[in-house]
Amino acid sequence: MSNITVECSVWVEAGPDRAWRAVTKDEELSLWYSPGSPWDIPQLEAGAELWFHHTPNEYHDGSEVVSLKAVIEKIEERSEFSVRWEFDGELSDMVTSFLVKEEKGGSTVTIRETGYVDEAAAAQTEEGYTMSLANLYAYLSGSELPY
Repeated sequence: MSNITVECSVWVEAGPDRAWRAVTKDEELSLWYSPGSPWDIPQLEAGAELWFHHTPNEYHDGSEVVSLKAVIEKIEERSEFSVRWEFDGELSDMVTSFLVKEEKGGSTVTIRETGYVDEAAAAQTEEGYTMSLANLYAYLSGSELPY
């Protein structure tokens, strides 16, 4: 059973409209989420397919690009963007959600990923999402990305 969830959040000095664009527009996700690893989101609607092309870098081991396919599971404007990942041609239990909440004159952005069966893999993902959200903070602040 895959019941371990990873959840990381960051407050950003950006309204929910701006934060929403940063987590749903492929050209923006490609800049901060895992820089150098492009997203391809042809349609932002439930049931649409998307791709994430994870490119090796100093934070991601490997020697070649790994293209991951997902299906958009939920879109709630300015609030939630969730995708279910496909592995070996089958939809998995792995769901990644980008959540935006207006808060304290800015927005809190949360990345939540469910579907882990292994604590070690979940811990590694949590570390990666902490870095991604530090990048998002810098990106929306107009600063240099730390990772």
